[in-house]
This record gives sequence, C-alpha cells and structure tokens, in this order.
Amino acid sequence: MQSENKNFLTTILLSSALFIIVSYLIFRTQLPKLPNIFLYNLIIVFTLHELGYYRSLFFLGASVFLAILIAITSHFFYVWNVPVFFITFLITDNEIKKHSYYSHVTGTRIEEIKESINILEDEHNKHKKETISLEKKEDRYSLLKGIVSTLNSTLFLEDVINKIMDNAFNIVGKSDLGLLFMVDTEKQELHLAFSGNKISMEKIKTKKGDILDDWVFKQRQALLVEDIKKDFRFSEDKFDEYKRPFRSVILCPLMEGHKVIGILRLENCRPYNYTSEDLRLLDIICDIGAVSFQNATLYKQTLDLAIRDGLTGLFLRRYFLDSLKEELAHCSRNNSSCSFLMIDVDNFKNYNDEYGHIAGDMVLKLISRILLSFIDTGIVCRYGGEEFSILLPDTSKKEALRIADNIRKAMKKEGVDFRRIKTHISVSIGVATFPEDARVQDELIMKADERLYKAKREGKNRVVVE
Repeated sequence: MQSENKNFLTTILLSSALFIIVSYLIFRTQLPKLPNIFLYNLIIVFTLHELGYYRSLFFLGASVFLAILIAITSHFFYVWNVPVFFITFLITDNEIKKHSYYSHVTGTRIEEIKESINILEDEHNKHKKETISLEKKEDRYSLLKGIVSTLNSTLFLEDVINKIMDNAFNIVGKSDLGLLFMVDTEKQELHLAFSGNKISMEKIKTKKGDILDDWVFKQRQALLVEDIKKDFRFSEDKFDEYKRPFRSVILCPLMEGHKVIGILRLENCRPYNYTSEDLRLLDIICDIGAVSFQNATLYKQTLDLAIRDGLTGLFLRRYFLDSLKEELAHCSRNNSSCSFLMIDVDNFKNYNDEYGHIAGDMVLKLISRILLSFIDTGIVCRYGGEEFSILLPDTSKKEALRIADNIRKAMKKEGVDFRRIKTHISVSIGVATFPEDARVQDELIMKADERLYKAKREGKNRVVVE
C-alpha cells in the first residue's frame, strides 16, 4: 500500500513538470492559432468520454481556469496550452484510476486472505478437537485391553461384580451412580447385586429396578436415555416411586447366548450426559463381564460340588468341620460362645423300607428346607445319612435351646403324603455350647452326639441340652 501511494505521488509530480515544460514551449514557439471553440469542444468530449460527467466537470473547470490564467499572463496570445492541460489531466486521472484499481484489488485480495486464514483456523480448531477426541478414545480403548486380564484374574463372583462396576466407572466415566442387577433364573426377575454411588454415601433402596431395567430385560438390548423428562418412550409419572434424581441414563444387558443374566446401569443428574459412544463402551464392558461372570459361576458350582451335598444342597461334613474349627478359634480369641446342634430324623429307615428310597430323599430335602429357614448366619450341614448338624455363631445355650425346639416343632407340623397317606416327621436334637460344655472341637461334637442319642432313648421328638 505504501509503494502504491509513492507511485501515485510520483506520477502527479511528473505530470505537473510536463505541464510546465510544454506550456513554456508553446508560449515560446508561438504556434498558429486554432479556433478556441474547437479546443473547448474537444476538451468537453474527451473529458466526458474518459472521466464521466461529474469528474469531467471538475477537471474541465480546472483546465479552463488554468488556461484563462495563463492566457491572461501571456496577454491572451495563445490557448494551445488547453489541450496540454487536458492531456496532463488525462494522464493524472489514469494514474488515479490505476491507483484506485490496485487499491481495490489489493483490498479484495486482503479480504480473501483473511477469509482463507479464518477458514484455516476453523479447520485447525476442528482437527485439534478431533485429535483430543481420538486421544480420549485411545485412552479408553487402552483401558479396555486390561479389562480381560483384570476380570479373569479372579474367579470369585463378588470380585467379578465389583470389577465390572469399577471398570464401568473408570472407562465410561461421567456417572454419579452405577447399579448392577442380576437375574433370578427361577423367578425371572431382577435383584440388585451391587451399587456404586459417587455423590452420596446413602444406600440404594431399590432392589428390583424400574421400567428402564424391565425394558432392557424384555427387549434384550442396550438403552440410552438422553433426558428422562423428554423421552417419549417412558412416562415421567412412572418414576415417582424411584426417588433418585437422574436425567440421563445408559443401560446394557449381560448376555449368556440369547439369555439376559444381568443389567449394568449408569446414571447422571444432568441431561444429555451420555453419548452413543459411551453406550458402545458400556456394551463392550458388559460383553467381557458376562464371560467373566459365567466363568465365576461355573467355578462356584464346581466348588459347591466339592463342599455341598448334591441332594439337599447343604454343606458336606468336611467343609462344616473346617468352619467349626475356625469358629472355635474365633470364640477363643474374642471370649465369646457358639453352639452346636446335632439332629437325627426319627424312624427314617421306615420311610425307605415302606415307601422306597425316593420317599426318603423327599424327606431329606424337606428337612433341609426347614433347617435353612431357621438359620440366618449359621451353617447347616448334612453330617451323614439322615443326620444333620448346625453351627450357631455367637449363640448361648439358652438361645440354642430355643432355636432347636422351634425346629423340632416345625418338623412335627410338616406333613408328607406318600401313597395318599399323611405322614409326619419328627427329629431328635442334641445341643452343646462352647466353652460351657467343651473347649475343643472333638469334645464339643461328642457332647452334642451323646445328647442326641439321649433324646432318642427318652422317646425321640425332643431336645436335650444336659
């Protein structure tokens, strides 16, 4: 721009010098006269053609004024200087036009460059955002690589469930609350297996989920709800019983073939918090978690086969004795008490002899269910044949006597029909308490066993504690 201004000023100075030189030569050479009207008409025509109406008036007026001025100084001798003025003004105007043209072109070019710069900056910012997004995705997928080894590092169900939730929080993020529901295969309903709360220490009260969990369970597919207040698929009124404040939620099923075995759910109190990418990541976590959950389940079943009775589902004698040993050591350290119950079915041989072994198995299963219904923290064992035993931690002899008598009464009330004949079950129970009756394991078992046979000798269907 500075260079163009410099060229324009140079042109004006040269034109002015040319005007002075030519005027002086015309004046000194005294060229022949020509009609003045011709010269003025010529000036008018060229100025109108070259400069336009308004600009020609200005230059024409200036030319005539200068011509008259010089004519007066030269005593009106010649007016040949008028065409010279005109040519000088044409040259000057041409330079002005060039200057205006170059200024316009330069300004247009600058605007184009600025526009290109803005476009490039927008593209750069866009690529920068994409780069950041890709870096986040790379971090997420690198975390996904470790999920398999993390989940396969344990075969215990509780640890698998905890790690599934931890990975969901760490990889997907953005969540205030996480819930993992497992499916009760017998009842075909959901029950809460684990919950993680990032905003409050308050325990989750829900146990069976809501309409969102039911939808995923029935449809067997993942679900993304960006804003629960605006989603036409679910009425907000149906969430009145679901007191937790959440606006956006994602849910994915844990699948075993075509069967849903669990549902993983993440919530946030802000709307539009989750994206389809978050849902896809959660789905991958659930796929990996479902395999680990199946492996842990199979492992648990294998362990159960080793420590549980196949008929009744109760613990076997070996596992029970190990648990009893640990409990006695615990009681010794903490100066507390525990009780041991030895139970035998009265006249059990008659069921097998009269109705067959299937009838005997039915009786054993019924007794097992009744025993489990009375025990919350204790351990129930099938000690051998028709004998059962129960370990009651932190239980005095008085409390053990009460529990044993309630079991005896419940057995007597329970009836079993064989060949349309109503039969009743009775049991005899011997009770021993640590450390009141014995301070070592074998002695405690022996005491309970002696009292059991004492109950049988005294007529059966009774409890003996002394």
